[in-house]
Amino acid sequence: MQVLPLRTKLSSDLSIITDDIQLTVALTRDDVSAFDALYYKYHNTVFANIYKLIRQQEAAEDVLQDVFTALWENRKNFDRQKSVGGWLFVVSHNKAIKFLNKAVRQKILSLEQLNLDNRETTDDDTPQLEYQSHLINQAIDNLPPKKRQVFTLCKLEGMSYAEAALVAGISPHTVKEYVSDASRFVKDYSLRHYALHAPISFSVLIVLVNHL
Repeated sequence: MQVLPLRTKLSSDLSIITDDIQLTVALTRDDVSAFDALYYKYHNTVFANIYKLIRQQEAAEDVLQDVFTALWENRKNFDRQKSVGGWLFVVSHNKAIKFLNKAVRQKILSLEQLNLDNRETTDDDTPQLEYQSHLINQAIDNLPPKKRQVFTLCKLEGMSYAEAALVAGISPHTVKEYVSDASRFVKDYSLRHYALHAPISFSVLIVLVNHL
């Protein structure tokens, strides 16, 4: 069956049904009105869960649609005893993190291009650049969760310390300390592993990490 468009109005025949188990059972039977009811019930809170990570209205709306599309596509395999609300929040969190990881990769590529525009390159540079990008992503992935979050918000998404503090639920002073620690870790990790595993010129990597 073709994936349904997101619904914005609650169907009248399910307007009195509020129990998630009933709605989930109906959903597994391809009941479109059950999908409507679940969307109507959860879309605002799921959107808030996405937006607090992404902080971009249009992008958060796209992720929201992806989440409810995934709910419809997985309706046949959905555990009727599982909390549909919990499932939606886990999926929305994962999809938001995936979006941020993609933004990280795009940021790194733009920094690479900034450096490449100012020097001659050859085909031999490609594996080197790919490995450098891999190391920086790996370093970010190895940060503790809270430091990774504020590092992403401030250094890659361009938020101020105050804005990141509101999202992360910590003080601006703590955000500043976390960003400083995370930046130092990313630089040290990237340069150390590059020196160990790719003992060739790493001027490009130095430029990249100094932009972080």
